[in-house]
Amino acid sequence: MNFLSRWLLSPGARSKARGSGPELNKLFVYFLSPVDRANLLSSTSSSSSLSQQEVATKIKQTHRLTVLLKHCSEQLLAEYVRHQGEPFSSPDFQPPAMAVPGLPSPSVPPEAWLALSDGKRLWHLAAAYATLPGLLGSVRRQQAELNPLASELHRQLEAAARQCLGLAGNLEGIMGALELPGPPPPSSSLGGPPTSAFLAKLTGYHVCRLHRDWAMRSHEALGLLRTKYPL
Repeated sequence: MNFLSRWLLSPGARSKARGSGPELNKLFVYFLSPVDRANLLSSTSSSSSLSQQEVATKIKQTHRLTVLLKHCSEQLLAEYVRHQGEPFSSPDFQPPAMAVPGLPSPSVPPEAWLALSDGKRLWHLAAAYATLPGLLGSVRRQQAELNPLASELHRQLEAAARQCLGLAGNLEGIMGALELPGPPPPSSSLGGPPTSAFLAKLTGYHVCRLHRDWAMRSHEALGLLRTKYPL
């Protein structure tokens, strides 16, 4: 059992989830190491042979990961807004609505979301998290040009991309274990360069906001799934 698995199953894991941002990101670095990623993908290929207890353990681990991701995504959105200046920093600013290429919005009302089947909820989550790493990487590159001195924002965007990649891998493993079909390959590019700095900042804002919204949905969905596969 690797470091992450031992930590996720430890009694102190939930209290760690309420810790500081840097501490949480260090934990995610372990999760997204090449060795863990390779082990995850290899386990996915044989997931149909997992026992119910092993499936329940994987779901429990992934649910705890969503606790961390929810916390980090809220921090990232606040940090992003802090560095964009006016009008983003104005309390009264209402960002214009816009679609992010390749990234669906979790527009289903919470009640309808929880009423979906487990398979449909996991499918929507897997589709979002297959796309988010590339989009967050694009936002990080844009912010390196727009706000070159915002090192903490750059670090959080890079960490968020790794975190989403890790959660995508765990979702892939769970869906394989439950013999559920996965989503199609993602389209994770923001397209051509933005026509203005404001448009680049607005696009980045919506990526970070959707990242937070999907983190909240993933926490709800995995929490519900965990009750159906108790250890």
